[in-house]
Amino acid sequence: MKSCGINRNERSNRGSRAAVAVITMAVALLALSATSCSGNLDATLKSDGSVRAAVRLDIPDALSGRVRQFVGLGPKDPLFSTDAVRNQFLDRTSIMLVDVSSPTPDILTSVVWVQSLDNLIADTSLVPPGMIVYKKIPAQGSAPTTRELSVYLSKENAPYMLKLFPGVNTQIIDSLSPPALESEPVSAEEYRLNLEQVIIGKKNMPAFDACAVDIVITAPKAIFSASGGTFSGPVFRAKLPLFALLTMEKPISFSLRWPE
Repeated sequence: MKSCGINRNERSNRGSRAAVAVITMAVALLALSATSCSGNLDATLKSDGSVRAAVRLDIPDALSGRVRQFVGLGPKDPLFSTDAVRNQFLDRTSIMLVDVSSPTPDILTSVVWVQSLDNLIADTSLVPPGMIVYKKIPAQGSAPTTRELSVYLSKENAPYMLKLFPGVNTQIIDSLSPPALESEPVSAEEYRLNLEQVIIGKKNMPAFDACAVDIVITAPKAIFSASGGTFSGPVFRAKLPLFALLTMEKPISFSLRWPE
């Protein structure tokens, strides 16, 4: 493969910041440590169709300094904006902000509440058709009436994920060029080369490859089938690799079913 030219390197620099924003997009879930990283979204779905979700974004010193360097932020400038989060939710009725805080410039925590999952899905300014599906499956024979929740993430709906959860410093977003958001993105192979040569460094790639988003969804009743993850009782768990979220060369999906 040819080495990256000037334009490719410029994309690579922006790509380092994409690691922050794309995870924020992907249901807003980045939590990193010095040697490994993972995102955390803990959502509870009630039988009335309401949802409460807690999110934490935490960028360690080893990464936050690098992000600020690329973007041109000062060492104490915040990577997240609680005001941006609050403002984004001001005119929303389908999803509400319960709490948001930034205890340090590198940490953002929040809690959101959805009164009706059906209403959120109907708000196509936030959720494009097919990204989230919540449906009732009528009883058939001895099988009871069931509910199914499914999520489908793709390059086509990736831009909507930012609307579901804002908060990353706008200077970072303006400088981003993640393959998942590019109209003519580099391939996953090219992007990985950029990570190794410019952004992360080859010696750090094993730790980067371990990065993933951990999703926990608690259903109203015990889950009896699921895809794209595991389940025990009413709790579903899925792990979404960071690299897959950054590139979105293949759609990512998961689903769960439980009796109504």
